[in-house]
Parts: sequence; C-alpha cells; structure tokens
Amino acid sequence: MDVHCSTCGEPWDVYHLWHDAIFETGLSVEEAKAWCSIPRDKKLSERYRKEFRAVGWEFGQSVINVTRCPACPKDAKPNQEQVKTKAALEQLMGDDEDGLAATFEDYRL
Repeated sequence: MDVHCSTCGEPWDVYHLWHDAIFETGLSVEEAKAWCSIPRDKKLSERYRKEFRAVGWEFGQSVINVTRCPACPKDAKPNQEQVKTKAALEQLMGDDEDGLAATFEDYRL
C-alpha cells in the first residue's frame, strides 16, 4: 500500500515507512531496532523527528503522513490543501493507522 508525499507526490510504501525508513537516519542499528518496537504514538517524538529531518523526511502526526521526503526538490513547498486534508483525516481516524493508510491510498494522499 502506498501513500504520497504532500510536497512532491512521490509514492512511499507504508511498510517501508513503518519498518525501514528509520534505518536511513543517523541512529545506530540498535537504536533503530528499538524504535521499531516502541508504540506508534511515541515514534515521532522531537528526537526522532530531528533524525528524520536530517535525511529529508517530515511527517504529520504519523509516519505515514509524509509531508516532505528525500525525493523532494530543495525549494519545493508542500501542497497546503493536501496537508490540511491529511491532518483532518489523522484527527478523524485516531489510532487506526491501517485505515488511515488505506484512505490515503484510495485518495492518493
């Protein structure tokens, strides 16, 4: 299942975002493995957001809400309508990230 970056439209596999993208950061392998086992609501603490930003990732409230990705051109700006829509869906769907991912995929968000 794919979700799309709100800035460049690049599709990203949900499994990759949940399980692999963390290994692209500057964290040690042990730290990245530990991240995989923490609750989803803790995955985007400021510490981890900083690590992701350093390699080009920016997210909404969950790692499947990609607002900026490593494929984005440096000066590209996110589509604000899409950012707002995705944020509203995150609020509406709460902890149901599988449902959120399916909705994002259905509407190419």
